Amino acid sequence: MADLVLPRACAGCGRAGAAVCAACAVALTGPPILAAPGSAATPGRRGPPPCVAAARYAGPAGSLVIAYKERGRLDLTGPLGGALAAAVSAAVAVARPPGGPGAGGVLLVPVPASGAARRQRGFDHVGRVAAAAARIVTRAGTPAWVAPLLRQVRRTADQAGLGARERAGNVAGAFAARPAPAARVAAALLEPGREPGRGGGIEIVVVDDVATTGATLAEAVRALRRAGVPVLATAVIAAVDGTSARPRVRLPTTRVPEG
Repeated sequence: MADLVLPRACAGCGRAGAAVCAACAVALTGPPILAAPGSAATPGRRGPPPCVAAARYAGPAGSLVIAYKERGRLDLTGPLGGALAAAVSAAVAVARPPGGPGAGGVLLVPVPASGAARRQRGFDHVGRVAAAAARIVTRAGTPAWVAPLLRQVRRTADQAGLGARERAGNVAGAFAARPAPAARVAAALLEPGREPGRGGGIEIVVVDDVATTGATLAEAVRALRRAGVPVLATAVIAAVDGTSARPRVRLPTTRVPEG
């Protein structure tokens, strides 16, 4: 009935009839992209973990993320959750040794927004879409949960217009692990001799909406590791193409059904 009064329009192109039209949905359903290779060959290392994106930020995917994040299009939670679920599944696959046992489960840790940003938007945009992604990954056969293990401990400037070095400096020290939850997770996951990506245990993937230079994700990973929480990989809905030399490698499609 509401659609008769206020028809839904595609957040990607404005076409009436659906939150995401079939043409714009293609931007979210292609093969995931390796946005940053990280240390995928040896995931137990302390180096940066790989980052996988469901799509490139340019075009409809970016418009969909902006509409959800900045204009409160909560009807995009499902489609964007499906995209993030695919990125998470691909990230776990690329970060684990070939031929090894599958993950026994995946714990998604959202990158936190500031309190001011959450109040302005009226919702936790990354946490909400992460919860949708976890449900989809679980229905596809791998148990998944969301754990808000991170908090923002200092204010940062707007990242828009900043280069890679400025972005890294802007977010340095911006996050910290929540002590009690992080300690419980670390104790449960760090069995003697176990490394991330080795064995069939629960793996941790840090998730965000967009990766530009990767500075925010890297800082989130550092905060978790300082608290003893192992991170296997990172995953985002979309990655921004830049002038850096990071490879954009097409991964096999790991698409999971949208709920």
